[in-house]
Amino acid sequence: MRNSRLAIIIEEVYKKNVFSWSFVMLLLSPILMVAVVAIISGVIGMATASDSIGTVSIIGATDQTVSAIEMEDNGQNQLIFDQDVDQAQEALVNEEIDGYLVIDESDPEAIQAEFYKSITGKNISTTGFQTVLESIQLSNRSQALGLTEEESSHLIDSNVAIQSQTIDLESGTSESDQDIQSMVRTGVAYVVSFIVFMFVMNYISIISQEIAVEKGSRIMEIVLSSISSTTHFMGKMLGIFLVLLTQVAFYAILLGIIFITIMNTPMPAELQALLGDETIPALLSNSASIIGWSGLLAFLGIITYSVLGAFLGSLVSNVQDVNKMITPIILLSITGFYIGMFGLGFSNNILVRVASQIPFFTPFVMPFRIAAETVSTTELILSVIISLLFSILCLWLSANFYKSNVLTYSDKGLFGTLKQSYTLRQSEKKG
Repeated sequence: MRNSRLAIIIEEVYKKNVFSWSFVMLLLSPILMVAVVAIISGVIGMATASDSIGTVSIIGATDQTVSAIEMEDNGQNQLIFDQDVDQAQEALVNEEIDGYLVIDESDPEAIQAEFYKSITGKNISTTGFQTVLESIQLSNRSQALGLTEEESSHLIDSNVAIQSQTIDLESGTSESDQDIQSMVRTGVAYVVSFIVFMFVMNYISIISQEIAVEKGSRIMEIVLSSISSTTHFMGKMLGIFLVLLTQVAFYAILLGIIFITIMNTPMPAELQALLGDETIPALLSNSASIIGWSGLLAFLGIITYSVLGAFLGSLVSNVQDVNKMITPIILLSITGFYIGMFGLGFSNNILVRVASQIPFFTPFVMPFRIAAETVSTTELILSVIISLLFSILCLWLSANFYKSNVLTYSDKGLFGTLKQSYTLRQSEKKG
């Protein structure tokens, strides 16, 4: 009988949430957000590219410099070489050109150049011009010193590159910090942290609203007279959990379709150059560890936050007060997210190391430590055990206080309502 009632509650909660426009928006909002960001990034990229090139007048350049500038520019800008300063100024005022470069080569070993542009005009890139002038100046100085072309090349190519290597103390292997696999792991960590934050923010609100609405209707006494509070609470939690799994399944199918499409589409040359000898399946295989550990910690984190959302939702007397009541755990999740972002660059910082073992922050912070390979397997197992025990503790406390919470109506705030609920629970136990 109890199982049938539990199933009824689960089904009712699931159908009410899944077959609604709010759930459709919940599914589509991340996709729309990614699409909007991609479109904005593309528009900004195109605008920046078009804003960095234009019509430029070059004044005072020698024939050698003119040839070098034309070769370096490669037709990106429209270059004018037959104007003097007065003509260029007038053309700039009349918006016939976007800027003019005045070059002084009176001292071949100390070339001077100034670029003039309008305040409201394009932000023309001068990098190419600077590269050409530096090259010519270096050549002039080399000739003055009597250096051969080969000797000059040796001087130019004198930079020392320091390659950073990360050593795994457990396996003894080392890996370049700029390795593509390291970049992929960092990307996975960032995605996991963002997904946890998104799910936590959404499902804290959903579960707390689910319970608060029913409590606000003042029928909880009738409901709990025909069903145990634990069954009612678990029915709500499992129903919302199935909603969450439905959303995850939707994204999993979508990612599968995208992956199959990518694998059957010729890879762009730029991406192939970035990957080198690596393949996408190989990269995913090598990232299986971080995906597995991060996925497990993300699951436990979402469960913990959802249970706490249900607990706080059961303390609310009016639905309008839900957002105020769940603010503390929302702030906790925001704090965890920002510590995770900090851990992106400082994974060995003491704050990051400690926060990664605190259940509220673990799903946000630990993925970045895994990506940076600054956490041992022992620490990972410990964090999973701590998170699991904390989730069970939260679930046990929420289920035990559920009846007294939903039967307590108070406007004394979180701690005042919790104290009143505890008093009611103690009196029921004595009775």
